[in-house]
Amino acid sequence: MLCLDARHAGVHVPPQHAHDPALRLVLNLNFPRPIDVTAAGISASLSFGGRRFACFMPMEALWAVFNPQTMQGTMWPDSMPPEVLANLTAQQQEGQQAAPVDAPEQPARPRMIVEKGQKKTPKSEAEPPPPRQRGHLRVIK
Repeated sequence: MLCLDARHAGVHVPPQHAHDPALRLVLNLNFPRPIDVTAAGISASLSFGGRRFACFMPMEALWAVFNPQTMQGTMWPDSMPPEVLANLTAQQQEGQQAAPVDAPEQPARPRMIVEKGQKKTPKSEAEPPPPRQRGHLRVIK
């Protein structure tokens, strides 16, 4: 995943994303078209709403690159837009105030015991299952 300031000079993305200081683009090595990475920047034909768009992201516009599955990557705070940096700083301060360093860790969820011929049952019957969360997608007719 590339995190970039789409307002930066030289960035070529669809117009609806051109003013986003925290644009996140997902790249995949299995894309049918090549991804070109040079010292000047990254170019790739990406899909936005099912439509292809030839994008170019100069290296100076990037402020983070990471793998969303492992959350491993690199951030360049000096390249972050001021509003993104302020938002990140506020989130970090909230996290420090909400969970002090001395706070005990949350207990792990009970594992399931499965024996041959039995149904799955939790080790701890005292804990009710967490409430089902409603999805963020909805059907619009």
